[in-house]
Amino acid sequence: MNFVIGLIAILEAVVIVALIVYLIRNKQQMGVFIEQAQKIKKRRIDLDDIGITTKDRDQIIMADAINAIKNNMQTFLEATKGNVVILSDAISDLSSGAGQNEEGSTKISESLTEVVSRIGEQTDLLRSCLNLIEDNNTALTEIDSAVNNISDLLNESADSCKSGVGSLEKYESNMKSVSENLSRSEAILEEFSQKIGEINEISNFIIDISESLNLLALNASIEAARVGAAGVGFTVVAKEMSVMSEKTQEGIGNINAILESIISSSKQVNECINECVTVFEQSNKDFDDVSASFRVIDKQSGVINDRMVDITHKVDKITDNSRVTKERAQEAFHASEDIKGGTGEIADISELTSSNSRKISENVGALDSMLKDIQLLLRQFVTSVQPVGKSSRKIKIGVFCILDNDFWYSVRRGAIYAQKELEPFNAEVRYIPYTTWDKVDAEMAKEAEKMLSEGFDGFIFPGFMQHACEVFDRAIRSGKKIYCFNCDCAPDHKRTAVFQPDVKEAGMIAARSMDKELRGNGKVVILQGDPKVQVNLYRCEGFKEQLAHSKGIKIVDTVFVEDNEDDTYKKTAEALRKYPDINGMFITTGMPLAAAAAIEDSGKNVSLVVFDHSEEIFRYIRKGVISAAIGQDPFGQGHDPIVWMFNSIVKGEALPAEIMKCRANVVDKNNVDSLVGV
Repeated sequence: MNFVIGLIAILEAVVIVALIVYLIRNKQQMGVFIEQAQKIKKRRIDLDDIGITTKDRDQIIMADAINAIKNNMQTFLEATKGNVVILSDAISDLSSGAGQNEEGSTKISESLTEVVSRIGEQTDLLRSCLNLIEDNNTALTEIDSAVNNISDLLNESADSCKSGVGSLEKYESNMKSVSENLSRSEAILEEFSQKIGEINEISNFIIDISESLNLLALNASIEAARVGAAGVGFTVVAKEMSVMSEKTQEGIGNINAILESIISSSKQVNECINECVTVFEQSNKDFDDVSASFRVIDKQSGVINDRMVDITHKVDKITDNSRVTKERAQEAFHASEDIKGGTGEIADISELTSSNSRKISENVGALDSMLKDIQLLLRQFVTSVQPVGKSSRKIKIGVFCILDNDFWYSVRRGAIYAQKELEPFNAEVRYIPYTTWDKVDAEMAKEAEKMLSEGFDGFIFPGFMQHACEVFDRAIRSGKKIYCFNCDCAPDHKRTAVFQPDVKEAGMIAARSMDKELRGNGKVVILQGDPKVQVNLYRCEGFKEQLAHSKGIKIVDTVFVEDNEDDTYKKTAEALRKYPDINGMFITTGMPLAAAAAIEDSGKNVSLVVFDHSEEIFRYIRKGVISAAIGQDPFGQGHDPIVWMFNSIVKGEALPAEIMKCRANVVDKNNVDSLVGV
């Protein structure tokens, strides 16, 4: 009995102890809830998610609700800060544009008055031009008529020249025939003179014979006288021979006289022929000159005629152009009158535009005032580090960043917000983004060197962008501050501090999300980026280390992918074909959308766990392609290092820690629809 009572007492004691423990744990958990709620009530939003250490459904629901409220407020406030940056830029541009628009409208109005005056002058000039064009048309018509008449006369002259050339050619032919005949006559006369010379020689021969006969007759008479009567016959013969000789000499004398007359006449004829030949040859030369002149005239007449035809065509073209010019001048004249009438309407519109610009300026002023109120409201919520106060001197901070995907655009919004937030505190933040790695290779070191020469106080850059580390090493040796963010730089380079997520812990969170999605059972492929980049290495280590506690999940392969969309998509698709029975994939790089697209295109039911938050990633979560996305507070990564550096320089104090951790949170199908602004 006592034993039973003792046993009951022990059991009661155990139950009481258990109840006390439960109440204590429950009170502790409730204390965490109350503490978190009170901080949120005081507008402290820079809080980590409440961890769940109980299986109590109500407490789990309450923790999820508080975490959702905090995350929603964080998301909303950071989105609002980003929109403040955009709105501030828009207001600045709008204000500048409204001012320029009003100024432009005033100038337009002033210019329109001048335009109206000028258009009046233009109208008068166009009217004068129309009159001149009409006069030109008349003159061109007369010129065209004259050119046509000249062309007809030139055609007649050309025909006459051709006829004259033909006649000259015939005359030339006849003159050549005369020349040939004269040449032949001269030859005949020369031959005739030779024959006469031969006759003269015969006459001389006959005279010689006659003289011989006469001498013979004299001798016969002497002999007849000497012989007496016997020589009477010889005397008669001698006498007759003497008479015959005398008559022969007389005839020969007459013949010689005739021949001499013929020879004299022949010489005169020959001289006349020679003179005719000489004159003919000179005439022939003169004729050649005249003929050549006629041919030149004929050729030039042809050229002149061609030129006149060309001039006629050009005159016709000028006439046509003049007609078209006249028509267009008339159109311009009418258009000028229309413009003159329309400028009044433009002036009215310009005045209305100027009035609207003034209203826009007034509205911009109201928007600017509202924006300042929003900024004051935002400052009441503590989502991250705040500026400690205004600096007595200008503090210059250089920020370098890559800008090639949605994550880095969120980082940019944080950096630009910090830039605008610190402007009233006497700080210059020079934000240098690079959209391609070619630009990083070519320009980052030069830009850092330039900033260092300008006396910048510090530099901030992602740890993997080490292209200017030699400049940063010199800067830190000279007392400048060097912050890395997103991941640490290489160990052989110095830096003052690093702002980064706990990348190994982030990998472990990703593993827990995968385990939760697969319910502790399945096959997984890891898509790992460049292992030389620490963020890829540590994420992968954390993921593998955490999944080692889940006995039912097996990592079948680690596929190395480049940090670009094409390679990530290609390698993901190849892994899906190689391992058709896998259930999950985990990617460490900044190209989650390419992996999600490859899974969606394959049509397979594979759960993908990724990093970063964006509207496109949230759409894939709603589709069920991405099961969880681990956020790394990109806005805070862009904002916090800048403000911490400013505060450290102003206060002259070191950071709370050399390695500053960024908050991390998970978005999955359970809370994606409850997020504000996504």
